[in-house]
Amino acid sequence: MIFADDREPQRIIEMLTSLGLKVVRKRLELADYLIHHQGYVVAVERKSASDYVSSIADGRFFNQIHNLSKSYQLSFLCIIGRPDFSRIKKDAFIGSILSISLKTGQRVIPVQVESDEDFCLVLKSLNRQLEEGRLRTAPRLRKAKVDDSIAMLTAIPGIGEEKARRLLEKLGNIQRVINAPISELMKVDGIGEKQARRIYDFVRGRRIR
Repeated sequence: MIFADDREPQRIIEMLTSLGLKVVRKRLELADYLIHHQGYVVAVERKSASDYVSSIADGRFFNQIHNLSKSYQLSFLCIIGRPDFSRIKKDAFIGSILSISLKTGQRVIPVQVESDEDFCLVLKSLNRQLEEGRLRTAPRLRKAKVDDSIAMLTAIPGIGEEKARRLLEKLGNIQRVINAPISELMKVDGIGEKQARRIYDFVRGRRIR
């Protein structure tokens, strides 16, 4: 499952949903996207090539990369499009990309793609590889804490911490909550049919009524 920062463009969310991915919007402190599966998490930062160049110029770049590497055991920085080489020398651009892996001990891996559509395919591939266990051979992926699961569930409209705890206690883990049918969600104390349907629709990227 993918959690997207609520400031990310709606078109990206719609493209991810069209690829069959489950996407939940919530406010993320660092990365733009978090890919979760069975307690493992991979962070993904999305930057347009122009924003990437600007972040190097104003000094934000290395601070952001440092924070990512300290907060997550494995992250990906996806750069969208081609930079304007009138703003940055080509060797400086290439050097900055190489420095990402070197300075973070390969905890942050840079990826450059042509478009947002390609970026969505990167997320789909990462999600699949995490589900299949292939990314678990990477350096010590950080396991999500129970509190992380509660925070994720509170992104659902009408779900506070208490109801999030009840959902986890009743169903066992966040994956079971996400995959649960409406009838099973209704078995949780305090969750009626209307709210169960809202949860069911929300985690599937459907419009909430």
